[in-house]
Amino acid sequence: MSILILGGDKIDPIRKVLMTLGVDEIIHWTARNQKNGRKKDKPIPSQVSMVVMLTNFLNHNAMKHYRSEAKEKGLPIVYGTRNVECIKSEFIKVVSTLDKDSEICKQCENYIACYQKD
Repeated sequence: MSILILGGDKIDPIRKVLMTLGVDEIIHWTARNQKNGRKKDKPIPSQVSMVVMLTNFLNHNAMKHYRSEAKEKGLPIVYGTRNVECIKSEFIKVVSTLDKDSEICKQCENYIACYQKD
């Protein structure tokens, strides 16, 4: 599973937690200033399965733009502060709402164990 994290400057603790939860690739955009590229010039990459927004580091226009794009692509969105426990609990909450036909679930090594009951 590949995740795009928007916001924040240093995300190493978040990166470690998400990797333990089954994330293979993490793309990080600070989305804070113009030197990282304008929103319209930087669409969400096609390999991304989920978007994580660090809300206390994103301006409203960036959040609105990327939320709209993620919804258009049918990507789940995790909202949270830079607090590791907040991101972990929100990530688990979002993943638990996915159904067995979700690409994220199908990529998980525990997919069969989760849906054996069906």
